[in-house]
Amino acid sequence: MKCWITGIVLIAAALTARCAEPLQAIVDDAWQGAQGYHFSGRITEVHAVPQKDSGRMAALYRTTRMLFTSGEEGLVTWRVADQEWTLRSSEHGYWELAGSLSLALAPGWHDIESTPAPSSLAGLLVVDPRNPIGIISDIDDTILITGVLHKGTLLKNSLTVAPEHRAAVPGMAELYRKLVQRNPAPEATAIFYISASPRQLTDNIRRFLAAGGFPRGVLQLRGTSVESGDVGKDHAAYKLRHIETILAAFPNLSFQFFGDDAERDPEIYAKIREKYPEQVAGIWIRHVNPDEKRATYPGQRDVSELKR
Repeated sequence: MKCWITGIVLIAAALTARCAEPLQAIVDDAWQGAQGYHFSGRITEVHAVPQKDSGRMAALYRTTRMLFTSGEEGLVTWRVADQEWTLRSSEHGYWELAGSLSLALAPGWHDIESTPAPSSLAGLLVVDPRNPIGIISDIDDTILITGVLHKGTLLKNSLTVAPEHRAAVPGMAELYRKLVQRNPAPEATAIFYISASPRQLTDNIRRFLAAGGFPRGVLQLRGTSVESGDVGKDHAAYKLRHIETILAAFPNLSFQFFGDDAERDPEIYAKIREKYPEQVAGIWIRHVNPDEKRATYPGQRDVSELKR
């Protein structure tokens, strides 16, 4: 299987390099916190996405083209309500803006429009100050079954299956919906889905979350590109840094943390608990690693306990 996957990847990369395409904006979900607001995204070429009824070969071809999509330098304009911003992206297409002022918007979700057109619907989350609890969740093998410990299974699941048909971890969507209902304003809960998966998969993961019935949250994926040579760098450092940014943005919130022990979530969350104990309401780990010597950490419990 590795040979034909490699072949499709190389063909997709070559076609992406040769063909000039219209541009789109992969707009990240944004948020407003105690320190102000945060917007980000990437300008890329437009490529067809895997359809819900795509066969495996069609899904593989389109997903690999997405992964190898080139970033483009240029102007991006985005709008929320009656407010508008314009920036020039980097040479690899990335753009980011953090402001220290409040946007004076009501709690809840506000759609983000953009030029170039957004690749899928993104929103700005304004958290309701009455809500005491938030959720920070990993994605792969925490809510989405990928088989990250088995690279062949990981590639097959990630590249050849349409997002609506990806397998969700049983009970997790229902669990998250129940947790947010404990807040006075559930629709304005601070929910963050964080993964080191490449930003090119943003649209696919949004489709998976919607199809799986997960509550809407800020989806934050890693900015990576073949051109910049940043593929495969330290994922743990990326996630730790990103979580610390969220905690600083919402200093009055306590978060329920969800992860798995396939990779580094237990170690990352242990560092967070040590440094920010007052903002950790609980740490819940899905056990998928067969290694009996896999390290465990104080204060971390099996997520199955919450599903009972």
